[in-house]
Amino acid sequence: MKTSSLLTLLLLLPLAAGAQTYTYSTLVDLPSASSLGPVNPNGIIIDDHGNLYATSEGGGTNCAPNGCGTVFVVSPAGVISVLHNFSGPDGSSPRNGVTRDAAGNLYGTTYTGGAYVYYGTLYKLAPDGTETVLYSFPNKPPYGNYPNDLLTLDGKGNLFGYTSFTDNNFVTNDGSIFKLTHPDTFSIRYNFGEWGGGGPNGTGPVGSLIKDKAGNFYGATCCGGSRGNGTVFKLAPSGSMTVLYSFNIFSDKIWGPMGSLVRDASGNLYGVGFNGIYKVMASGGVKSFYLDTAGVHLNATITIDSAGNLYGTNQRGGTYGFGAVFEISPQGVETDLYSTPDVTLGDGVIFDKAGNLYGTTWHGGANGTGSIYKLTKSAE
Repeated sequence: MKTSSLLTLLLLLPLAAGAQTYTYSTLVDLPSASSLGPVNPNGIIIDDHGNLYATSEGGGTNCAPNGCGTVFVVSPAGVISVLHNFSGPDGSSPRNGVTRDAAGNLYGTTYTGGAYVYYGTLYKLAPDGTETVLYSFPNKPPYGNYPNDLLTLDGKGNLFGYTSFTDNNFVTNDGSIFKLTHPDTFSIRYNFGEWGGGGPNGTGPVGSLIKDKAGNFYGATCCGGSRGNGTVFKLAPSGSMTVLYSFNIFSDKIWGPMGSLVRDASGNLYGVGFNGIYKVMASGGVKSFYLDTAGVHLNATITIDSAGNLYGTNQRGGTYGFGAVFEISPQGVETDLYSTPDVTLGDGVIFDKAGNLYGTTWHGGANGTGSIYKLTKSAE
């Protein structure tokens, strides 16, 4: 959802008058762990032909017994094809899916592995399946460690993302924003505050960056800020940082950002906090857009359609208490679109051109290794 192709797709979606009716089906069950295929999927995106791309943190043909992880694709008919099996030196444990460019190349991060064994990689996967390690994190300042989120592409093919720490001793800072200039020049664009020091611009970046037409990037941190409980920020093309809002557990109804932002047509920003969904208004200020009063544990990823409706998943909501796919209207009214009776829903959902929704389950399915499901939009 966070790729440029998916943002374009959202703009093509028809305006919705209200919550739609959907029919649930399992598009594909992931194979058994003994098959050496992908298990426990995460981070799906979709192309113009309806193919779904995802990663699995474990599984694959290398690194027995649990596997170093895979990148795979699922056709609209539900056929799984593994595009790459990680082996360790080229990365391991991809946690958050891939970003796709207009030529069909896939870009992603692994949380560990690489030339320095433990600290993660940036990689490119060509349409023919050829993998290139673009960068291995070295565990020394100022280059960062442990990339953990989706990458963001700009219009020139440059990649932007987050690291978790600058070095493995947690003593330099709590995360950074990096840039990989096409094709292979790595640099740090911004370092967040000192570990444990409550950096005024935030500490612990979460989710991934989003970009506007002017080249500004927007993101969130879980922690830090002038009031201690996370921030929403803007990074200008010059590299200057502006904090749009600092959260305060003692005065704000919602605090502690957990994932990526989405942006509506008016420039307002929405994100998931520890206990609800917040809105940072383009005119300034923040408000509690949706307060999770039921305590159903929202997952961190939300998406937005052209009418301003938000979509996501939770872990304990719905009819059966095991989680639901939900829609929240621009007025903040929540509707459950599907309630799962027995499995844990993965983080977020995405759209196809027809307005159908797709998501993952972390476990369950026929083999207990997860599945990809489809919510087919009913005819109006």
